Amino acid sequence: MLKFKLSKVTSTQDFAEAISSMLYEDFLVIAEEQTKARGRYKRAWYSPKGGLWFTYVKKNFNAEEIPVATLKASLAVRESLSSFFDAKIRWPNDVVVNDKKVSGILIEAIYAGDATDLFIGVGINTNVKEFPPDIKATSILLETGKEVNNDELLNNVISKMDYYLTLKEDFEEIVGKINNYLSIKDKKVVITRKDETKVECTALFVDKFGRLVTDCGIFEVEDVLRVESK
Repeated sequence: MLKFKLSKVTSTQDFAEAISSMLYEDFLVIAEEQTKARGRYKRAWYSPKGGLWFTYVKKNFNAEEIPVATLKASLAVRESLSSFFDAKIRWPNDVVVNDKKVSGILIEAIYAGDATDLFIGVGINTNVKEFPPDIKATSILLETGKEVNNDELLNNVISKMDYYLTLKEDFEEIVGKINNYLSIKDKKVVITRKDETKVECTALFVDKFGRLVTDCGIFEVEDVLRVESK
């Protein structure tokens, strides 16, 4: 597979989207450091040297499968990190350990006629030694005391991602796996909506449509900015 390795870039997602129209095969963009990395709704993502930051581009992706792609990518990352600790999924797109974020996933797509390019942006805090005080996050290094070989972990994640993305299980089975590893299941959470209003609920489960079911309502992915444990 074609790989672009960069020492420093605004974000691997930006770079991948800028060059995608010139390429006809799946490709990877990996950076040692990102200066303007973003998560959902353009929220900043802290990504200094030491972490694993990349965008995996799937060319001519089936547009109908995009809604489940985030869940599948989350399963792939969680499975790769489970060799280090008890990794969980925090709906809709984070992987956490002890309720601290260790990885985030951003799915975007560019449509051109019948073809769709899928951009899977992944940030994994592998060898990050410290975080700003306002960020509730951790790294593999901080949790285990051991440095990670980023190249080996990348290969493992991509292998599992390819497996899950081509898996022909129905959506309900994928959601069942998400619920098996759901970090917020039966826990009090603060849900921040797109309009910045907040509501406190008990998270129950993710339903067959990929929505978060709580004791105070059902929330669509696109209507939620963030979910935080109490």
